[in-house]
Amino acid sequence: MDSGRALNAGYGLARIGFGIFASSAPTRMGRTWVGGDAERPGATVILRALGLRDIALGSGTLAAALRGDASDWLAVSMISDLGDAAATLIGRNEIGSRGVAITAGVAGAGALGAALLLAAERSRA
Repeated sequence: MDSGRALNAGYGLARIGFGIFASSAPTRMGRTWVGGDAERPGATVILRALGLRDIALGSGTLAAALRGDASDWLAVSMISDLGDAAATLIGRNEIGSRGVAITAGVAGAGALGAALLLAAERSRA
């Protein structure tokens, strides 16, 4: 496996890992993002769904990387992360500044990582 495919596969695995954490411990993950509201039952449902979404995105990215072309999955992952960052920034007055900074940073880094991997993959084509 070449280094580009290995990086794409690693990105997929990292997303799966985050998704497992978020879906199995939604309140714990959510406290960092939305503060005490993460303990509300409705928030737990949404946070768990977010984790399951990341498992799906990571699994698709991993499978595509192993087949050789993860471009589409990387693009969808990047858009997803940008959506998380945008939602966080839109709701910044409802959550603590720590949650805004951490989530915007993590989602931004995820989007940047996907963009860089996507650019590298396309340059090899």
